[in-house]
Amino acid sequence: MVGQAIPSVAPSTTAKYLQKTQCFCFTPQTFKAEEQREFTVRFIVAPDLPQEVDRMTLAYSMYTVADAEPKRVAAVGK
Repeated sequence: MVGQAIPSVAPSTTAKYLQKTQCFCFTPQTFKAEEQREFTVRFIVAPDLPQEVDRMTLAYSMYTVADAEPKRVAAVGK
């Protein structure tokens, strides 16, 4: 299976202060059956993050990527 991770940041107003420099979410990931993996994420939090922000949450949702290969469809005749 091929999956693609989509990141989200909370609170959403802090997203502009987060810069991902390396992330598994940049490219689709191929998984084998029952495979477990660890992924790398490197990021920088901007120094001008408002002082009242005491917490940011970076989360990912993994979605299946549709097969890029064209599939043959059986023709139905009359």
